[in-house]
Amino acid sequence: MRSVHAETGLDASLGDAASSATTFSCPSCGTESPGPFCTRCGERRLGSDDRSLRHYVDVVVSHLTHFDSKGYRSLRFLLTRPGFLSTEQLRGSRVRYAKPLSLFISINVVYYLSIGFFGANTFSTPLAVQLNQNDYYAATAQRQVPRHLAKSRTDFPTFEMRYNERTGVLSKTLIFLFIPIYAAIFYGLFFNRLPYIAAHAVVATHLWSFILVVLAALVPAVAFGFVAFSASPTIATALASHDNPVSLFIQCVVGACLFVMLRRVYSSSVWYAGSVAVAIAWSFFHLVWLYRLLLFIIPLHSL
Repeated sequence: MRSVHAETGLDASLGDAASSATTFSCPSCGTESPGPFCTRCGERRLGSDDRSLRHYVDVVVSHLTHFDSKGYRSLRFLLTRPGFLSTEQLRGSRVRYAKPLSLFISINVVYYLSIGFFGANTFSTPLAVQLNQNDYYAATAQRQVPRHLAKSRTDFPTFEMRYNERTGVLSKTLIFLFIPIYAAIFYGLFFNRLPYIAAHAVVATHLWSFILVVLAALVPAVAFGFVAFSASPTIATALASHDNPVSLFIQCVVGACLFVMLRRVYSSSVWYAGSVAVAIAWSFFHLVWLYRLLLFIIPLHSL
């Protein structure tokens, strides 16, 4: 009997030890919970595997796999059926597709990888472009830069290098401003069809996701043709020397996509959708220069 009681006591103590080993204090809400998850807020217990390099690789692979199941499907519809994703999102069919902002962020990352590889950029405007290739506020820029250069008490090459670094970083954030700008435009033109500004923001987000795909992939592909059949040594040089035809190409593609989107999302007439698409496509680079103005002012006043 003694040996049986002893073994039973030992088993009980081992059970208590195992129970305490699997109980953890949740770092988020402080609740003591058994098992790997908090019973109150659902926080998962952090283990040594979560700090390993393999864990981060698994997270990246998992993200890419998740994007493959939803993101690539969304990307296909974004390119082949303009406006379809917005219509699905607005009618409540969301499970099978990537969220509009998540899709935009993912494409934005690819866009900046593309411009880093090809050396061409539409949005991050170096100081030399602001001063010498500016048809909108060149006189203001040429007055402001010497004034801030004198205050910084440094030479122009150093000032230019610091400015370009800051504007390059800032451009990755300010590009999100296009979404509320276009959402406000759509709201003003189609408020009788969709009374909520958030609905127009969905359309604007999908439109700009499409535009970023065009700038990241389609425009470099066109530039490859210029490199192959002209004297341009690089894609960046080809885009700079053929700025007018490339700009017209972008406007035509954006206009065609927007026409289909407006017809599908807002059920607008052919003439109204066509007029709006042409007007927005024509004003595309004018709005880009408004963005570049902000991108000029903010870094300049921060140096």
